[in-house]
Amino acid sequence: MVTNNRRAAAGRNISFLIVAVILGVLFSLQWNSPPPPTYTSHERATALTIQRLEAEQEELKATIGRLRAQLDAYQQQSTARTEMLEEITAQLAEQKLRAGLLPVQGPGVQIVLDDGIQRAMPSGPGDYLIHEHDIRDVVNLLWMAGAEAIAINQERVVATTSIYCVGSTVMVNDTRLSPPYVIQAIGPPDTQSEVLRNPSYLRDLKDRAARYGVQFKIVKVGNLQLPAYTGGFAIRYAQPGQ
Repeated sequence: MVTNNRRAAAGRNISFLIVAVILGVLFSLQWNSPPPPTYTSHERATALTIQRLEAEQEELKATIGRLRAQLDAYQQQSTARTEMLEEITAQLAEQKLRAGLLPVQGPGVQIVLDDGIQRAMPSGPGDYLIHEHDIRDVVNLLWMAGAEAIAINQERVVATTSIYCVGSTVMVNDTRLSPPYVIQAIGPPDTQSEVLRNPSYLRDLKDRAARYGVQFKIVKVGNLQLPAYTGGFAIRYAQPGQ
């Protein structure tokens, strides 16, 4: 009986000892663990400022993104406008070239027409003279032979050019010209030369050249330089259609 009581008391002592050890360990851990952080008012204000700045930074990034997108759109529109302007400028330059408003250069032929020295009794006083219709015939033949630009004594021939005679004076673009008449035509030199020399064309001019010494010379030129047309474009009768 006594032995059993001793054993029970020993068991209780051991239990108390274990509980005491556990409590000691827990107390030691609590004592050594760092205290929870505490913030001063200054630190809290700093943290709020950081949060506000971070939010502003995100907003600025979004704004920059929108502005970049707008800039890209504007640049694309500007590029499209620039391309359109370049196309219009090119078309305008081409139309100016066709209208004779730009100086041009290139290969072609040069024709010299001049009054002749009387070798035989002419049938009329004008047989040994160069007339406006001689110049018109040569110009029309050159156009037919592929000429792209023509000038007469440095007067550019355009769609509204008039070639007529006042007395014994030839007028081109209302400018008085005197012989010799130098007609320059940019275009295929061989074709133009062949057409001009063809006996089927310019028969009267070639006949007077043979009989009365009227000068009719054709020369191929590697590079002709023709001036731009400087006159006006007076339209007297034509009106826009409806």
